[in-house]
Amino acid sequence: MGIEKNPIKSIEWIITDRCNYECSYCFQRSYAKRSHCSDEVTEASFGLFASLEGRWHIKLIGGEPLLHPRLLEMSEKIVEYGHCLSTTTNFSFPIHRLTEWSMQCGDRLVSVTASLHLNQVQSLTDFVGKCVAFNRLKSPGTHFAVTSVVTEDNFEQLKEIERDLDREGVLFAYQVMRVGGRFVKYPPEIEEHIGASLATNTSSLRDHRLFGTLCRTGELFFKIEVNGDAYRCLMPQALYSMGNITRGTFKRFARPLPCTSLICTCTTPANRNMILYGQKAHLWETVLAGLGGLPASLPHLSGKVRSRIRRRFRSR
Repeated sequence: MGIEKNPIKSIEWIITDRCNYECSYCFQRSYAKRSHCSDEVTEASFGLFASLEGRWHIKLIGGEPLLHPRLLEMSEKIVEYGHCLSTTTNFSFPIHRLTEWSMQCGDRLVSVTASLHLNQVQSLTDFVGKCVAFNRLKSPGTHFAVTSVVTEDNFEQLKEIERDLDREGVLFAYQVMRVGGRFVKYPPEIEEHIGASLATNTSSLRDHRLFGTLCRTGELFFKIEVNGDAYRCLMPQALYSMGNITRGTFKRFARPLPCTSLICTCTTPANRNMILYGQKAHLWETVLAGLGGLPASLPHLSGKVRSRIRRRFRSR
Protein backbone atom coordinates (compact mmCIF):
# COMPACT_ATOMS: atom_id res chain seq x y z
CA MET A 1 0.00 0.00 0.00
CA GLY A 2 1.70 3.23 -1.13
CA ILE A 3 1.95 5.81 1.65
CA GLU A 4 3.86 8.41 -0.33
CA LYS A 5 1.27 9.05 -3.05
CA ASN A 6 0.52 12.70 -3.69
CA PRO A 7 -2.74 13.75 -2.03
CA ILE A 8 -5.61 14.83 -4.25
CA LYS A 9 -6.94 17.99 -2.60
CA SER A 10 -10.66 17.37 -2.26
CA ILE A 11 -13.96 18.68 -0.94
CA GLU A 12 -17.16 16.70 -0.43
CA TRP A 13 -19.91 19.28 -0.92
CA ILE A 14 -23.31 18.08 0.28
CA ILE A 15 -25.55 20.28 -1.86
CA THR A 16 -28.84 18.68 -0.83
CA ASP A 17 -30.34 16.38 1.77
CA ARG A 18 -33.25 15.52 -0.50
CA CYS A 19 -33.60 12.31 -2.47
CA ASN A 20 -36.26 10.91 -4.79
CA TYR A 21 -35.56 7.38 -3.53
CA GLU A 22 -36.49 5.80 -0.18
CA CYS A 23 -33.97 3.03 0.38
CA SER A 24 -34.57 1.02 3.56
CA TYR A 25 -30.82 0.52 4.12
CA CYS A 26 -29.84 4.18 3.68
CA PHE A 27 -28.00 5.66 6.66
CA GLN A 28 -30.15 8.79 6.36
CA ARG A 29 -33.92 8.85 6.58
CA SER A 30 -36.78 11.05 5.38
CA TYR A 31 -34.80 12.64 2.55
CA ALA A 32 -37.97 14.14 1.05
CA LYS A 33 -38.49 16.27 4.17
CA ARG A 34 -35.03 17.79 4.04
CA SER A 35 -33.62 20.79 2.23
CA HIS A 36 -31.30 21.94 -0.51
CA CYS A 37 -28.11 23.88 0.16
CA SER A 38 -29.29 27.50 0.53
CA ASP A 39 -28.25 30.42 -1.66
CA GLU A 40 -26.24 31.80 1.28
CA VAL A 41 -24.24 28.59 1.67
CA THR A 42 -23.91 28.25 -2.11
CA GLU A 43 -22.44 31.75 -2.49
CA ALA A 44 -20.12 31.21 0.49
CA SER A 45 -18.95 27.96 -1.11
CA PHE A 46 -18.25 29.78 -4.38
CA GLY A 47 -16.15 32.30 -2.48
CA LEU A 48 -14.21 29.52 -0.77
CA PHE A 49 -13.58 27.67 -4.04
CA ALA A 50 -12.34 30.87 -5.67
CA SER A 51 -9.81 31.36 -2.85
CA LEU A 52 -8.29 27.88 -2.99
CA GLU A 53 -4.83 27.57 -4.49
CA GLY A 54 -4.23 24.97 -7.16
CA ARG A 55 -6.78 22.51 -8.49
CA TRP A 56 -9.16 20.84 -6.05
CA HIS A 57 -11.45 17.90 -6.67
CA ILE A 58 -14.95 18.94 -5.59
CA LYS A 59 -17.49 16.13 -5.30
CA LEU A 60 -21.17 17.06 -5.37
CA ILE A 61 -23.11 14.70 -3.13
CA GLY A 62 -26.46 14.42 -1.37
CA GLY A 63 -29.15 13.19 -0.98
CA GLU A 64 -29.48 13.03 -4.72
CA PRO A 65 -27.25 15.89 -5.97
CA LEU A 66 -28.92 16.17 -9.38
CA LEU A 67 -32.08 17.38 -7.63
CA HIS A 68 -30.51 20.73 -6.75
CA PRO A 69 -31.97 23.49 -8.99
CA ARG A 70 -28.59 25.26 -9.23
CA LEU A 71 -26.59 22.16 -10.21
CA LEU A 72 -25.54 23.49 -13.62
CA GLU A 73 -24.47 26.83 -12.15
CA MET A 74 -22.54 25.11 -9.36
CA SER A 75 -20.71 22.95 -11.89
CA GLU A 76 -19.99 25.96 -14.09
CA LYS A 77 -18.48 27.90 -11.17
CA ILE A 78 -16.29 25.00 -10.09
CA VAL A 79 -14.87 24.74 -13.61
CA GLU A 80 -14.50 28.55 -13.84
CA TYR A 81 -12.40 28.59 -10.66
CA GLY A 82 -10.02 26.02 -12.14
CA HIS A 83 -11.17 22.97 -10.20
CA CYS A 84 -12.60 19.62 -11.29
CA LEU A 85 -15.73 17.85 -10.07
CA SER A 86 -17.40 14.51 -9.67
CA THR A 87 -20.60 13.06 -8.28
CA THR A 88 -22.40 9.94 -7.13
CA THR A 89 -25.98 9.79 -8.38
CA ASN A 90 -28.82 7.28 -8.39
CA PHE A 91 -28.92 7.88 -12.17
CA SER A 92 -32.70 8.20 -12.19
CA PHE A 93 -32.75 11.27 -14.42
CA PRO A 94 -33.31 11.23 -18.22
CA ILE A 95 -30.27 10.55 -20.36
CA HIS A 96 -30.54 13.95 -22.08
CA ARG A 97 -30.20 15.74 -18.73
CA LEU A 98 -27.21 13.63 -17.74
CA THR A 99 -25.42 14.15 -21.04
CA GLU A 100 -26.21 17.89 -21.08
CA TRP A 101 -24.50 18.25 -17.72
CA SER A 102 -21.58 16.09 -18.82
CA MET A 103 -21.06 18.10 -22.01
CA GLN A 104 -21.14 21.38 -20.05
CA CYS A 105 -18.38 20.19 -17.70
CA GLY A 106 -16.25 18.41 -20.31
CA ASP A 107 -13.10 16.74 -19.01
CA ARG A 108 -13.39 18.71 -15.75
CA LEU A 109 -16.11 16.22 -14.81
CA VAL A 110 -13.56 13.61 -13.80
CA SER A 111 -15.86 10.95 -12.35
CA VAL A 112 -19.51 9.92 -12.31
CA THR A 113 -20.67 6.97 -10.23
CA ALA A 114 -24.14 5.57 -10.88
CA SER A 115 -25.41 3.97 -7.68
CA LEU A 116 -27.80 1.13 -8.50
CA HIS A 117 -30.61 0.57 -5.97
CA LEU A 118 -32.39 -2.60 -7.06
CA ASN A 119 -35.50 -2.04 -4.94
CA GLN A 120 -36.04 1.44 -6.42
CA VAL A 121 -35.30 0.98 -10.13
CA GLN A 122 -38.46 0.34 -12.14
CA SER A 123 -36.72 -1.26 -15.13
CA LEU A 124 -33.25 -2.79 -14.93
CA THR A 125 -33.17 -3.00 -18.71
CA ASP A 126 -33.71 0.74 -18.98
CA PHE A 127 -31.12 1.44 -16.26
CA VAL A 128 -28.46 -0.66 -17.97
CA GLY A 129 -29.33 0.90 -21.35
CA LYS A 130 -28.97 4.39 -19.89
CA CYS A 131 -25.58 3.49 -18.40
CA VAL A 132 -24.36 2.15 -21.75
CA ALA A 133 -25.59 5.28 -23.56
CA PHE A 134 -23.98 7.64 -21.04
CA ASN A 135 -20.70 5.75 -21.19
CA ARG A 136 -20.69 6.27 -24.96
CA LEU A 137 -21.72 9.95 -24.90
CA LYS A 138 -19.72 11.29 -21.94
CA SER A 139 -16.45 13.15 -22.28
CA PRO A 140 -13.47 10.80 -22.78
CA GLY A 141 -11.90 12.27 -19.63
CA THR A 142 -14.82 11.28 -17.38
CA HIS A 143 -14.43 8.03 -15.49
CA PHE A 144 -17.78 6.24 -15.25
CA ALA A 145 -18.73 3.25 -13.13
CA VAL A 146 -21.82 1.58 -11.70
CA THR A 147 -21.85 0.43 -8.07
CA SER A 148 -24.33 -1.44 -5.91
CA VAL A 149 -24.45 -2.71 -2.34
CA VAL A 150 -24.19 -6.49 -2.34
CA THR A 151 -26.25 -8.70 -0.04
CA GLU A 152 -26.69 -12.45 0.13
CA ASP A 153 -30.15 -12.00 -1.41
CA ASN A 154 -29.13 -9.88 -4.42
CA PHE A 155 -25.73 -11.41 -5.15
CA GLU A 156 -26.81 -13.59 -8.08
CA GLN A 157 -28.78 -10.74 -9.65
CA LEU A 158 -25.84 -8.37 -9.35
CA LYS A 159 -23.56 -10.93 -10.99
CA GLU A 160 -25.84 -10.94 -14.03
CA ILE A 161 -25.87 -7.13 -14.14
CA GLU A 162 -22.08 -7.11 -13.82
CA ARG A 163 -21.82 -9.45 -16.83
CA ASP A 164 -24.26 -7.35 -18.90
CA LEU A 165 -22.37 -4.13 -18.19
CA ASP A 166 -18.99 -5.75 -18.79
CA ARG A 167 -20.11 -6.87 -22.24
CA GLU A 168 -20.88 -3.22 -23.03
CA GLY A 169 -17.61 -1.91 -21.63
CA VAL A 170 -19.12 -0.34 -18.49
CA LEU A 171 -17.25 -0.77 -15.21
CA PHE A 172 -19.09 -2.30 -12.25
CA ALA A 173 -17.97 -2.37 -8.60
CA TYR A 174 -19.51 -4.02 -5.56
CA GLN A 175 -20.07 -2.03 -2.39
CA VAL A 176 -19.87 -3.83 0.94
CA MET A 177 -22.87 -3.38 3.23
CA ARG A 178 -22.26 -1.57 6.50
CA VAL A 179 -24.12 -2.54 9.66
CA GLY A 180 -23.60 -0.68 12.91
CA GLY A 181 -20.89 1.39 11.26
CA ARG A 182 -18.84 -1.68 10.27
CA PHE A 183 -18.32 -3.60 7.04
CA VAL A 184 -20.12 -6.96 7.02
CA LYS A 185 -18.50 -10.30 6.17
CA TYR A 186 -20.11 -12.43 3.47
CA PRO A 187 -20.06 -16.19 2.88
CA PRO A 188 -16.82 -17.37 1.25
CA GLU A 189 -18.32 -17.78 -2.24
CA ILE A 190 -19.45 -14.14 -2.27
CA GLU A 191 -16.19 -12.84 -0.79
CA GLU A 192 -14.23 -14.73 -3.43
CA HIS A 193 -16.25 -13.31 -6.32
CA ILE A 194 -16.46 -9.69 -5.22
CA GLY A 195 -12.86 -9.47 -4.02
CA ALA A 196 -11.51 -8.27 -7.38
CA SER A 197 -14.45 -5.92 -8.03
CA LEU A 198 -14.83 -4.04 -4.77
CA ALA A 199 -15.09 -0.27 -4.69
CA THR A 200 -11.55 1.13 -4.47
CA ASN A 201 -9.83 0.87 -1.06
CA THR A 202 -12.65 -1.12 0.56
CA SER A 203 -10.25 -3.96 1.31
CA SER A 204 -7.75 -1.56 2.89
CA LEU A 205 -10.31 -0.18 5.31
CA ARG A 206 -11.82 -3.58 6.13
CA ASP A 207 -8.43 -4.86 7.25
CA HIS A 208 -7.07 -1.87 9.17
CA ARG A 209 -7.82 0.10 12.32
CA LEU A 210 -6.78 3.66 11.63
CA PHE A 211 -7.17 5.11 15.13
CA GLY A 212 -4.11 7.28 15.79
CA THR A 213 -2.93 7.16 12.17
CA LEU A 214 -1.90 10.51 10.72
CA CYS A 215 -4.34 11.74 8.09
CA ARG A 216 -4.49 14.82 5.88
CA THR A 217 -8.27 15.18 6.24
CA GLY A 218 -9.02 18.65 7.55
CA GLU A 219 -5.93 19.98 5.84
CA LEU A 220 -6.34 18.84 2.22
CA PHE A 221 -9.76 17.18 2.42
CA PHE A 222 -13.00 18.21 4.09
CA LYS A 223 -16.77 18.12 3.66
CA ILE A 224 -19.27 20.96 3.64
CA GLU A 225 -22.74 20.21 4.99
CA VAL A 226 -25.98 21.68 3.63
CA ASN A 227 -25.99 24.27 6.45
CA GLY A 228 -22.38 25.34 5.82
CA ASP A 229 -20.78 23.39 8.66
CA ALA A 230 -17.41 21.95 7.65
CA TYR A 231 -15.86 18.74 8.96
CA ARG A 232 -12.56 16.99 8.36
CA CYS A 233 -14.12 13.78 7.03
CA LEU A 234 -17.24 11.65 7.09
CA MET A 235 -16.58 9.83 10.39
CA PRO A 236 -17.60 11.86 13.49
CA GLN A 237 -14.72 12.05 15.96
CA ALA A 238 -12.63 14.39 18.08
CA LEU A 239 -10.57 16.87 16.02
CA TYR A 240 -13.56 16.92 13.67
CA SER A 241 -15.21 20.33 13.27
CA MET A 242 -13.69 23.03 11.06
CA GLY A 243 -16.27 25.75 11.69
CA ASN A 244 -18.91 27.14 9.35
CA ILE A 245 -18.25 28.78 5.97
CA THR A 246 -21.10 31.30 6.30
CA ARG A 247 -20.24 32.49 9.82
CA GLY A 248 -16.58 33.30 9.31
CA THR A 249 -15.43 30.45 11.56
CA PHE A 250 -14.13 28.05 8.90
CA LYS A 251 -10.47 27.12 9.28
CA ARG A 252 -8.46 24.37 7.65
CA PHE A 253 -6.03 22.32 9.70
CA ALA A 254 -2.39 23.32 9.25
CA ARG A 255 -0.94 19.79 9.10
CA PRO A 256 -1.82 16.09 9.16
CA LEU A 257 -3.53 15.04 12.40
CA PRO A 258 -4.40 11.62 13.79
CA CYS A 259 -7.62 9.83 13.02
CA THR A 260 -9.55 9.66 16.30
CA SER A 261 -12.38 7.47 15.03
CA LEU A 262 -12.55 3.87 16.22
CA ILE A 263 -14.29 2.92 12.96
CA CYS A 264 -13.53 4.08 9.41
CA THR A 265 -15.73 2.85 6.56
CA CYS A 266 -15.51 5.81 4.16
CA THR A 267 -13.25 5.02 1.20
CA THR A 268 -13.08 8.58 -0.16
CA PRO A 269 -10.17 9.90 1.97
CA ALA A 270 -8.24 6.73 1.12
CA ASN A 271 -9.00 7.19 -2.58
CA ARG A 272 -7.64 10.75 -2.32
CA ASN A 273 -4.40 9.55 -0.65
CA MET A 274 -5.12 11.31 2.63
CA ILE A 275 -4.26 8.44 5.00
CA LEU A 276 -0.60 8.16 5.99
CA TYR A 277 -0.63 4.42 6.61
CA GLY A 278 1.90 3.30 9.21
CA GLN A 279 2.53 6.82 10.52
CA LYS A 280 1.11 7.05 14.03
CA ALA A 281 0.84 10.12 16.24
CA HIS A 282 0.74 10.59 20.00
CA LEU A 283 -2.91 11.48 20.48
CA TRP A 284 -2.22 13.10 23.88
CA GLU A 285 0.21 15.59 22.37
CA THR A 286 -2.05 16.30 19.39
CA VAL A 287 -5.08 17.00 21.56
CA LEU A 288 -3.03 19.34 23.76
CA ALA A 289 -1.92 21.21 20.63
CA GLY A 290 -5.58 22.04 20.50
CA LEU A 291 -6.22 23.63 17.09
CA GLY A 292 -7.19 26.69 19.12
CA GLY A 293 -9.63 24.76 21.28
CA LEU A 294 -10.20 21.34 22.83
CA PRO A 295 -12.91 19.21 21.19
CA ALA A 296 -16.03 19.22 23.34
CA SER A 297 -16.32 15.45 23.44
CA LEU A 298 -13.78 12.65 23.39
CA PRO A 299 -16.14 9.66 23.73
CA HIS A 300 -13.44 7.03 23.15
CA LEU A 301 -11.47 8.11 26.27
CA SER A 302 -12.39 7.41 29.87
CA GLY A 303 -13.90 10.17 31.99
CA LYS A 304 -10.76 10.40 34.12
CA VAL A 305 -8.53 10.82 31.06
CA ARG A 306 -10.89 13.44 29.55
CA SER A 307 -10.75 15.43 32.81
CA ARG A 308 -6.95 15.31 32.88
CA ILE A 309 -6.76 16.49 29.26
CA ARG A 310 -9.13 19.39 29.94
CA ARG A 311 -7.13 20.46 33.02
CA ARG A 312 -3.85 20.27 31.09
CA PHE A 313 -5.34 22.17 28.16
CA ARG A 314 -6.79 24.97 30.30
CA SER A 315 -3.44 25.46 32.01
CA ARG A 316 -1.65 26.19 28.71
